[in-house]
Amino acid sequence: MRKQHASLDAVPDLIARWTGLLGLKTEARYQPSGDEEAFPNRLLITGPDADWLAASRGQALDALQFLVHEAQGEREDTKLAYLDVKGARLFRMQEVMAMGRLAAERARELGSHTLGALSPRERRWVHLVVSREEGLGTESEGTGTFKPVRVFRK
Repeated sequence: MRKQHASLDAVPDLIARWTGLLGLKTEARYQPSGDEEAFPNRLLITGPDADWLAASRGQALDALQFLVHEAQGEREDTKLAYLDVKGARLFRMQEVMAMGRLAAERARELGSHTLGALSPRERRWVHLVVSREEGLGTESEGTGTFKPVRVFRK
Protein backbone atom coordinates (compact mmCIF):
# COMPACT_ATOMS: atom_id res chain seq x y z
CA MET A 1 0.00 0.00 0.00
CA ARG A 2 1.40 3.38 -1.02
CA LYS A 3 1.52 6.16 1.57
CA GLN A 4 -0.22 9.44 0.64
CA HIS A 5 1.81 12.63 0.98
CA ALA A 6 0.69 16.23 1.51
CA SER A 7 1.38 18.53 -1.42
CA LEU A 8 2.77 22.05 -1.00
CA ASP A 9 -0.70 23.42 -1.76
CA ALA A 10 -2.24 21.38 1.06
CA VAL A 11 0.24 22.49 3.75
CA PRO A 12 -1.47 25.80 4.77
CA ASP A 13 -4.74 23.93 5.49
CA LEU A 14 -2.81 21.23 7.33
CA ILE A 15 -1.15 23.87 9.55
CA ALA A 16 -4.50 25.53 10.30
CA ARG A 17 -6.07 22.17 11.15
CA TRP A 18 -3.22 20.99 13.39
CA THR A 19 -2.87 24.27 15.26
CA GLY A 20 -6.68 24.38 15.59
CA LEU A 21 -6.60 20.98 17.29
CA LEU A 22 -4.19 22.54 19.79
CA GLY A 23 -6.66 25.36 20.41
CA LEU A 24 -4.57 27.93 18.52
CA LYS A 25 -5.99 30.38 16.01
CA THR A 26 -3.56 30.72 13.12
CA GLU A 27 -3.49 31.16 9.37
CA ALA A 28 -0.74 30.18 6.97
CA ARG A 29 0.07 31.55 3.53
CA TYR A 30 3.03 31.38 1.22
CA GLN A 31 5.13 34.52 1.04
CA PRO A 32 8.36 34.81 -0.99
CA SER A 33 11.60 35.11 0.94
CA GLY A 34 13.41 37.14 -1.69
CA ASP A 35 15.94 34.34 -2.18
CA GLU A 36 14.06 31.21 -3.16
CA GLU A 37 17.26 29.19 -3.49
CA ALA A 38 18.15 29.82 0.16
CA PHE A 39 14.65 29.88 1.68
CA PRO A 40 12.18 28.19 -0.69
CA ASN A 41 8.46 27.84 -0.06
CA ARG A 42 8.35 30.21 2.93
CA LEU A 43 5.05 29.70 4.73
CA LEU A 44 4.23 32.66 6.97
CA ILE A 45 2.05 31.78 9.96
CA THR A 46 -0.04 34.63 11.33
CA GLY A 47 -2.97 35.05 13.66
CA PRO A 48 -3.62 35.83 17.31
CA ASP A 49 -1.85 32.69 18.54
CA ALA A 50 1.09 32.57 16.12
CA ASP A 51 3.42 33.95 18.80
CA TRP A 52 2.97 30.74 20.78
CA LEU A 53 4.75 28.87 18.00
CA ALA A 54 7.69 31.29 18.10
CA ALA A 55 8.10 31.19 21.90
CA SER A 56 11.06 29.40 23.49
CA ARG A 57 13.33 30.08 20.51
CA GLY A 58 10.82 28.58 18.10
CA GLN A 59 10.85 25.04 19.48
CA ALA A 60 7.14 24.54 18.77
CA LEU A 61 7.64 25.95 15.27
CA ASP A 62 10.53 23.52 14.73
CA ALA A 63 8.36 20.62 15.89
CA LEU A 64 5.51 21.70 13.62
CA GLN A 65 7.89 22.05 10.69
CA PHE A 66 9.22 18.53 11.36
CA LEU A 67 5.66 17.18 11.28
CA VAL A 68 4.90 19.07 8.07
CA HIS A 69 8.00 17.63 6.42
CA GLU A 70 7.01 14.14 7.54
CA ALA A 71 3.51 14.67 6.12
CA GLN A 72 5.01 15.90 2.85
CA GLY A 73 7.21 12.82 2.58
CA GLU A 74 9.81 14.77 0.59
CA ARG A 75 13.51 15.23 1.17
CA GLU A 76 14.21 17.78 -1.55
CA ASP A 77 14.47 21.38 -0.26
CA THR A 78 12.64 22.86 -3.24
CA LYS A 79 9.56 20.72 -2.52
CA LEU A 80 9.33 21.29 1.25
CA ALA A 81 7.45 24.05 3.08
CA TYR A 82 9.49 26.12 5.52
CA LEU A 83 7.61 27.80 8.36
CA ASP A 84 8.11 31.32 9.64
CA VAL A 85 6.39 33.47 12.29
CA LYS A 86 6.73 37.28 12.28
CA GLY A 87 9.59 37.04 9.79
CA ALA A 88 11.99 35.75 12.46
CA ARG A 89 13.39 32.99 10.26
CA LEU A 90 13.61 35.28 7.25
CA PHE A 91 15.54 37.77 9.39
CA ARG A 92 17.87 34.96 10.59
CA MET A 93 18.46 33.85 6.99
CA GLN A 94 19.41 37.40 6.02
CA GLU A 95 21.63 37.73 9.10
CA VAL A 96 23.48 34.44 8.46
CA MET A 97 23.92 35.21 4.78
CA ALA A 98 25.38 38.62 5.70
CA MET A 99 27.76 36.82 8.07
CA GLY A 100 28.71 34.55 5.17
CA ARG A 101 29.44 37.53 2.92
CA LEU A 102 31.54 39.12 5.68
CA ALA A 103 33.40 35.82 6.19
CA ALA A 104 34.04 35.73 2.43
CA GLU A 105 35.57 39.22 2.57
CA ARG A 106 37.72 38.23 5.56
CA ALA A 107 38.83 35.02 3.82
CA ARG A 108 39.90 37.03 0.75
CA GLU A 109 42.01 39.26 3.03
CA LEU A 110 43.38 36.69 5.46
CA GLY A 111 43.21 33.39 3.58
CA SER A 112 40.48 31.92 5.78
CA HIS A 113 37.85 32.84 8.32
CA THR A 114 35.83 30.58 10.62
CA LEU A 115 32.27 31.28 11.72
CA GLY A 116 30.98 29.96 15.05
CA ALA A 117 28.74 26.92 15.42
CA LEU A 118 25.67 27.00 13.18
CA SER A 119 22.68 24.73 12.64
CA PRO A 120 22.53 22.60 9.48
CA ARG A 121 20.16 25.04 7.77
CA GLU A 122 22.33 28.03 8.71
CA ARG A 123 25.44 26.24 7.43
CA ARG A 124 23.63 25.61 4.16
CA TRP A 125 22.99 29.36 3.85
CA VAL A 126 26.68 30.14 4.40
CA HIS A 127 27.77 27.47 1.89
CA LEU A 128 25.26 28.88 -0.60
CA VAL A 129 26.29 32.53 -0.27
CA VAL A 130 30.00 31.67 -0.47
CA SER A 131 29.43 29.40 -3.49
CA ARG A 132 28.26 32.52 -5.31
CA GLU A 133 31.73 34.05 -4.79
CA GLU A 134 34.58 33.15 -7.13
CA GLY A 135 37.76 31.65 -5.72
CA LEU A 136 36.35 30.76 -2.29
CA GLY A 137 35.28 27.52 -0.67
CA THR A 138 33.66 26.39 2.58
CA GLU A 139 33.75 23.39 4.84
CA SER A 140 31.92 22.47 8.02
CA GLU A 141 34.24 21.44 10.82
CA GLY A 142 33.77 19.04 13.70
CA THR A 143 30.95 16.68 14.58
CA GLY A 144 27.45 17.02 15.91
CA THR A 145 24.47 19.05 14.81
CA PHE A 146 25.93 22.51 15.41
CA LYS A 147 29.27 23.01 13.67
CA PRO A 148 31.54 25.91 12.73
CA VAL A 149 32.01 26.78 9.04
CA ARG A 150 35.41 27.69 7.64
CA VAL A 151 35.52 29.94 4.59
CA PHE A 152 38.82 29.83 2.68
CA ARG A 153 40.57 30.88 -0.51
CA LYS A 154 40.91 28.09 -3.04
